[in-house]
Amino acid sequence: MKFRTSFLSLFLMSTLCFAGGTDDVRHSQEDVRKFNEVMEILTPVRDSSLSELVIVVARHFIGTEYVASSIEMEPERLTVSTTKTDCMLFVEMCLAMSLTAKGDSRDFASYCDNLRKLRYRDGVVDGYSSRLHYTSEWIRQGESRGVFEEITGDLGGLPYAQKFNFMSAHPQYYRQLKDNPAETARIREAEKNLEKYEYLVIPKDKLGKAVSGIKTGDIVCFDQNTAGLDIAHVAFALREGDKLTFIHASSKAGKVIVNPVSLIEYTRGIKSHDGLRVVRMK
Repeated sequence: MKFRTSFLSLFLMSTLCFAGGTDDVRHSQEDVRKFNEVMEILTPVRDSSLSELVIVVARHFIGTEYVASSIEMEPERLTVSTTKTDCMLFVEMCLAMSLTAKGDSRDFASYCDNLRKLRYRDGVVDGYSSRLHYTSEWIRQGESRGVFEEITGDLGGLPYAQKFNFMSAHPQYYRQLKDNPAETARIREAEKNLEKYEYLVIPKDKLGKAVSGIKTGDIVCFDQNTAGLDIAHVAFALREGDKLTFIHASSKAGKVIVNPVSLIEYTRGIKSHDGLRVVRMK
């Protein structure tokens, strides 16, 4: 019985890590199937703008289960998750699939490569600290690659005294940092690098003027007022008639949804949100 259990464990690990020829990636055959399903949808419209494609993908995944921390596995490795997601994984998935559809190679390995370049510093997986945990760094890297650009300033964003130190100051909250001072030190170096830059946020009381400039497919980033953290939530803006709302992986709903209330109403209704930052696809 022990032998049979061990054999089953090895088989499952092989299925997760090696299916599809991407031996550095955790994924399942279902992830590959869902990816191929999306490529069939996107390929005929691949000449559409990136903003249009991400919404097609986002709508396809409406109803996908929300699960926090679904990629928190050790050792650190690129993890694909199409059957469960959180807000950032959802945005990354939709964007990486859209980038793959517009690329020369539209196979699963190319999707994983696009996902890796979005999620990890310089696209290199090198331990927990190599993942872009702060959305501000995620934005900066995407801008440097020419994928998108932050337009918060164009929409009336004001200077914001953003600090980055929450993770290094609270390693006990993170399994990979607890009792690991070396990895915590690497996180602190990333935080200090982020503090070199200036940041803008559109305050809650100025959203009325700003929302007219937000377009479907923009990434909306909800800034939070927790000391040392930057972004609390991310989503894709969506205009439905005269209403500006968004598609997101909602912890409250427990799944991916089109938010039932407007972007302004949602932002103003959460005390921990200071305002918005907005990123637009190129």
